[in-house]
Amino acid sequence: MPRLCRTLAASFALSLAPAAAFAQTPAPAAAGTTPRYQLTVDSARHEVVITVGPYDVPSDSGVEDPMATMPMDDILSPIMTWPLRTAIRGYHLTVEDRTGRPLPRRLLHHYGVVDVDRRELLYSAVQNLIGGGAESDDVVLPRTVGVPLEAGHRLAVYFMWKNRSGHDLHGVFLRLRILWIAGNQRPPPRLVMPFWVDVNYHPGGTDVYDVPPGGCVRAYGFTLPSSGHLLALGGHLHAYGSSLRLEDAETGATIARVVARRDPDGTVRGMSRSIFGAFGEGPRLLAGHRYRVVATYDNPTPDTLRGMMGVVGGLFLPDDPGTWPALDPGAPTYIRGRDLRVWEAGMDAVGTATRR
Repeated sequence: MPRLCRTLAASFALSLAPAAAFAQTPAPAAAGTTPRYQLTVDSARHEVVITVGPYDVPSDSGVEDPMATMPMDDILSPIMTWPLRTAIRGYHLTVEDRTGRPLPRRLLHHYGVVDVDRRELLYSAVQNLIGGGAESDDVVLPRTVGVPLEAGHRLAVYFMWKNRSGHDLHGVFLRLRILWIAGNQRPPPRLVMPFWVDVNYHPGGTDVYDVPPGGCVRAYGFTLPSSGHLLALGGHLHAYGSSLRLEDAETGATIARVVARRDPDGTVRGMSRSIFGAFGEGPRLLAGHRYRVVATYDNPTPDTLRGMMGVVGGLFLPDDPGTWPALDPGAPTYIRGRDLRVWEAGMDAVGTATRR
């Protein structure tokens, strides 16, 4: 039976960093190339296309424990300026070679986009606008729902390669197509916000942890500063991850649970999703009420699993958008104890922004 993982006591404090693995040191650019980024507004398709690359992606097939150094391996884009006042309703992500030919999506261990001008609901830090792992699918919401995004907000992309192909790859690009909603759409969309909770997050540190033989259960308790409804929930787990659940910590009742789809070797190929918004308002989460997120791992091997994670993510409909907590750029967790120079120096890149 899984046992309780070693963990800090639940603090119910709103002082952790956001649910993303930020780098402590920017990864080096591809040898002999200058990584570039391009941001293109496609008004006909209602898309903003962000492309970064090229990169040389070395094979890590011979690395015994590539996840042990995961927080050091993130690649950071430069700061980009969002060009529209709109709402976004989803994204499509592809990994491509220099000719535009698709490469396996599992070359990415994780990826995300942060809005450095807006705060997380739970954490006093920059908001994770988009994010996922190797097991995540693209997200496309109905046109009746969207995440608001102001023109001029500064965005940045982070991601980490996981190349188990057995050979080095050259000239690799990451392309992210973000779908936006026309401002004159009628009726206007319901405005929702991202929702993230990590079972093991430490400002300026790492969110990975070890899972002993037999497996373990790890939990983190929290309260929210604003009330609202949970419209959807998904999650991110590593190998031999079993499930994630959101609980009412005061009653013990399960609010939502998502489970992993795994290969026989423990590789997580996908995660289920709980979609509440399709059938109603979804469960209401109350400001000041105690909640808990719980990650469960099985480990049938005789070895300790290193570098494991447990993160839930979804959509939150605030009762009153005016109560959304304000971002404090002076907070030590604003960008995990660092400032914008970490992102601006993320890579020696040349950027362009165009419209068509």
